[in-house]
Order: sequence, then structure tokens, then C-alpha cells
Amino acid sequence: MSEAVRNLDQNSVLDDVRRALGRTATWPPKPLEGFIEPTIKADALELITRFTEEATAVRAQVHRVSDKLQFVDKLAEICAADRGHEIALSKTELFAEIDLGSELIARGFSISPELDALDHDSLIGRLANCGAGVTAVDYAIAETGTIVLSSDEPNALLVSLLPPVHIALLRSPQIMASLDEVISRLSNKPRGSKPLHHSDHRSQSDQRRGAGFEYRSTRPERIARNHSGLNV
Repeated sequence: MSEAVRNLDQNSVLDDVRRALGRTATWPPKPLEGFIEPTIKADALELITRFTEEATAVRAQVHRVSDKLQFVDKLAEICAADRGHEIALSKTELFAEIDLGSELIARGFSISPELDALDHDSLIGRLANCGAGVTAVDYAIAETGTIVLSSDEPNALLVSLLPPVHIALLRSPQIMASLDEVISRLSNKPRGSKPLHHSDHRSQSDQRRGAGFEYRSTRPERIARNHSGLNV
């Protein structure tokens, strides 16, 4: 069938529909309302409570600490069972600021060396043999108990995925009420901003363990063998 004949058939059908509706012309559709509902402001304590409830519902453990020392002590407590294995740290500025690697070494833990210096295959093998991976996060979502990680931070995603334990450092102001709120914030960022990944740990095996921290500091969870979490 030629293009002209197909167009003629289509127009004939549309004309029949218009006549049946008592119309002589096509009416333009009404514009659709925005699909993102207005953000409802929630109290910070409510967000922390909701996030903790949703995360623990899928066997995460969420711990709250108030300063650097408590954070390092809780991290050491969680990793104590894996003391014979290395701990992988993502290359976030926060960990450099609090000198996390040195703090863990002083407590008898072994830290993976500079991961950036390894080729891809060596990096994968090294991380898979680590006892735990520690990262920061960009956002957390209270209504789902999930987190948002940045792929701009070198090897952060691999550090969160390959070791059997993922420990994530989360500040309470990073907890958003919903995914819509995170999308809204990201849409207001300038072009070229770092890409983010929404990690829904509920799709992971129950054999993984992770930790999310709330660290109440003026500076700065993917839940992964028995689930533990820190909230910083």
C-alpha cells in the first residue's frame, strides 16, 4: 500500500470519528499537569526515623554517632569479625579530612592501598577479597530506606558492590523524604554535574551485609552477610 493511500485511509478514519463525536475539527489536547508532586517538608527527626524504619525492615542495621571518634569506633566494631581482611575505602574527600585510613590502621586493620593505581582486573580481584567496603553517599531516601551514590567518586560503586560488607557514611541533612525530592534537587543542578546512582539494597541477596551511618558533624547505605548500618 502506497504512502498516499495509507494517509487517505487514516484521514478517512479520523473524519468518521469526528463526525461520530459531532466535531468538524481536531481539538488540541489539554496540557498535562507536572508528574512530580510538590515536596512536603518533613521534620529532620521524622526523616531519620522513617529512613531507619525502612532500612531495618530489610535487615539493615542503622547506627547513629555524634562525632568522628564514635564513627571510627563503630566502624571498627562492625569490621572486627573481618579483621583478617583488608578494608576498602572510597576516595571521598571526607575520609581524607578525618584521616580515616590512619585511624583504622591504628586500630589494627589493614587498608587497601591506592586503588587508582591498579588495572581493572587487579582492582576487581582486590576488592572482592576485602572484608568490607566503606563509602560516603550523596542522598538517602526516607520512604524507601535506600541511598544514592555518585559515580563521580573514583571506584565508589565498585567499593560498595564487591566486598561482602558495604558501610556507608550518611549525614542526616542528606536524607530526603522521597525519590521525587532527589530528582527535583538534581534537576536544579547545572549541566555537567556528576551522575548519581540510586541503590536499592532490597533487591540484593539476604546473604550480604551493609552498614549506614548517621554522623552528626559540621562536615560530612546500600545495604549489603547479616546487614548492619551506620547513620552519620
